[in-house]
Amino acid sequence: MGIRILVAFESEYLAYQDVIATCIRILRPHAEVKDATLDALGEEVERFDPELVFCSRPNTVDPGGRIAWVELSIDATRPSKVCVGGRYLELTNPTLEVLLAVIAEVEELVQTNNDLRGC
Repeated sequence: MGIRILVAFESEYLAYQDVIATCIRILRPHAEVKDATLDALGEEVERFDPELVFCSRPNTVDPGGRIAWVELSIDATRPSKVCVGGRYLELTNPTLEVLLAVIAEVEELVQTNNDLRGC
């Protein structure tokens, strides 16, 4: 079984959310991918308990409670903030390849039972 991934953006950026979620579903078919509105983000995090969240907002829902949280900037000139296992990194305009690498890192942490939190 794969990891659980939640994707959430503002309603005016649902096209981004849909593209990201669909790409992950196609390229990582073993992952369980859900999408949510920002209004339902807290409920979805609690109910779905994702290991990884791709979101246009920082983790104010469950600070420190996720293995990974990627705050994707909707402004290509501002950095996106990536947290995996408590380690932080800022990237400007990350590619799909970078997002897939984050997924692979989280999968490895889950498979090796290094269920680190901190994001």
